[in-house]
Amino acid sequence: MQTLWKFMLTGYVGLAVVPFGCKAQDALSASVPDSIRKYEKLVEQPVAANSGAVWWKLALLDQDAARFNEAERAYTNAIRLLKAQKPDAVADVTDCMGTMYLQAGQLSKAEKLERDALTVREINKDSLGVGISWTHLSTLSLDQGHVSDAAMYAKWAVDQLLFAKNDDGKQKIATPEQKMSALIALSLARCEEGMCEDALAALQRARDIANSNYQTGSFPVSYIDFLTGYAHWKTGNAELAAELMRRGTAGMQAELGWGHPTYLAAMKQYALFLKQTARRAEASEVKKIINQIPKSHQQTGVTGSLF
Repeated sequence: MQTLWKFMLTGYVGLAVVPFGCKAQDALSASVPDSIRKYEKLVEQPVAANSGAVWWKLALLDQDAARFNEAERAYTNAIRLLKAQKPDAVADVTDCMGTMYLQAGQLSKAEKLERDALTVREINKDSLGVGISWTHLSTLSLDQGHVSDAAMYAKWAVDQLLFAKNDDGKQKIATPEQKMSALIALSLARCEEGMCEDALAALQRARDIANSNYQTGSFPVSYIDFLTGYAHWKTGNAELAAELMRRGTAGMQAELGWGHPTYLAAMKQYALFLKQTARRAEASEVKKIINQIPKSHQQTGVTGSLF
């Protein structure tokens, strides 16, 4: 299942892996490039250049676009400035930077930042933040091959973000994206454990949340459709899997664009499914699409060392 959850890490950061917990709020395909240009111009101005919040926004946008080197620089500036300007936000920015390293495959950096963020959130009794940290630690554990740890963290995250009581009304309530992220993390861990039937239950709950908050064809709905299709494939329902994976990849292409690593990885997984289920004509068409994506668009990663 390596390809599947690797693909998830590059998804809607924070749904994933990464996916919805740390996310710029702009639509992905059209407005993110425009927003990046806007914020790049902003940080050239003296006032904005000294605003940790502006650098954080730029970091999130760069991360959405899989511009990891640029995101690394923006996060570094954001954390440096926010330590003085808004210390309470530093754990959140640290967590988001951890997810960026997770997406980029730099796991040692990711783990340090994720555990640092969790420690601060626990000290501050930030139950929402703790739940988000558990989601990201689940994804990290899965990437490291620690499947039982991944399942444990994901279960904790789901319990905290979806079912924890808030009797005094003082705790922040999880957003739909944060809830979907936890459920997706749990589904991936369960499927990796060989329990894809259990994964389907978590994915159905996530899809119900997506349908209540997003339009058909949006990235969250399409993303969950694809994952649900994968789980159906692994439980023996190839016909339903084919439709869901086709619909999911189509929606991701429309939202993310051709060169995004999430779309590319999903298409590679879809091509493998088509090949293994003897859908040769469809597999050939998908392979052609993959081959049309320039190699330069398929490279991700972060260079250099900050820690």
